[in-house]
Amino acid sequence: MPILMIMDVEGATAEQYDRVDGLLGGLTPENAPAGLISHAAAVTDTGVMVADVWESAEDLQRFFDEKLSAAIAEAGLPQAEPRIVPVHNHIEGRGEEAGVLVLIELDGFTIDDYDALTADMEAHAGDGSAHPAVAHVIGATDDGLVVVDIWDSGQAFAKFGETELAPRMGADQMARMQPRVSQMHNHVRVKAPTPAR
Repeated sequence: MPILMIMDVEGATAEQYDRVDGLLGGLTPENAPAGLISHAAAVTDTGVMVADVWESAEDLQRFFDEKLSAAIAEAGLPQAEPRIVPVHNHIEGRGEEAGVLVLIELDGFTIDDYDALTADMEAHAGDGSAHPAVAHVIGATDDGLVVVDIWDSGQAFAKFGETELAPRMGADQMARMQPRVSQMHNHVRVKAPTPAR
């Protein structure tokens, strides 16, 4: 089962991230570790956030044990606890440039709620290739859902929120949604998403 891994590394710098990437040989689709579907890294107000989609938790753990742990230590990256959640939906859209990473926590929101919300959206029709985002991932947590989107810009995400989400969610739910928008630093799409639904 595909999983979403989110690691919010407070105190980390883009230079430390680049050092880890360099120690690992520089991530490209051609030299990606087994099981990696996509990788995103963004610079936040407090550090660096990494959001990966893997084919399984075992693939991620193997990569961590065999290579990543040592590279993190050598680069002096601060310790952070990764969040690992099962992927409910992962689509690659028609967005052209990975400009920002958008993280949204939807506490109390269920998979059924999400499916109902997106059922009649053109952006979610078929394989999702009409979605205006570069990528859209939904993971199921114990308390709700977590969204990791990659957009061309914060403005493109805001427009989608106004035209597609607000009319369906209503003012109360929209007010509860507090997206974190961070500048993208690195994005590598290794392979097409594995169907998770």
